Order: sequence, then C-alpha cells, then structure tokens
Amino acid sequence: YDLKDTTKMKLQDIILVGAMGPPGGGRNPVSSRFIRHFIITSMLEFDNDTLTRIFTNIISHYFKTESFPPEFHLVGNQIVQATLTVYKAAIDNLLPTPAKSHYVFNLRDFSRVVLGVLLIKPSSVENKTHDDKTVDS
Repeated sequence: YDLKDTTKMKLQDIILVGAMGPPGGGRNPVSSRFIRHFIITSMLEFDNDTLTRIFTNIISHYFKTESFPPEFHLVGNQIVQATLTVYKAAIDNLLPTPAKSHYVFNLRDFSRVVLGVLLIKPSSVENKTHDDKTVDS
C-alpha cells in the first residue's frame, strides 16, 4: 500500500488466513456476511489428561536430557498438575469484564509456566533427601 502512488494494483493468487476467538471479553461477533468468504475450521479445548500428558512429557524429557538427578524425573507431573489447577482457577475466577478485557487466559499462559521451568539448570537445584525418622512432640 503506497499513499504516493495511487495507481490500481491487481492482486492475484493470494491466500488470506485469519484467526479469532469466540465473542466476549472485548471481542465482537463477526457477521455471517463476512464469514461466508472463508473456510471455517474450529478446534476444541484440550481436556486435562491431554494437557497433563503433553506438558509432563516436555518437562520429563528436559530433566532427562539435562542430566538432572533421577528424583527430578518424576517432579514434572507434579509441576504440571499444580500449574493446571492454578490455570483452571484463573479461567473460572478471573473472567474478563469491560473494564478489564485483558483478563483472558489461554494455553499460552500455561505454556509460559512450563517454559519457565525449562530454564532451570541442574547446577541451580539442590538434591534434598529426607530421613525416615519420627519426631516426638
């Protein structure tokens, strides 16, 4: 698009790709008159088991390839379960409002937590072992 040269341009063999979420939280519905020009594809949200399987495998693979102690290989599932609990609570409780339409949580927020875990280096963690001794009060 050139403001100085206003001659007619002919566009040929182009593909337009767009993405959108459902109306709500600052997003407006799109008219069917506009939508008729596109092929609509939709995707359902992942269930909890799928999210757990995907992100647990990512964290476990990282812990194994970065030579973490064997105790850390099983921690990936606990990290993902805790993240999933907080993520679901945020979706349920922090709903977007007209004043705060930026309160929209999606899978990107979940993955950022996992990516943060992947920044941990083996040299920065301690291997703590617990003795099986009972403590009398």
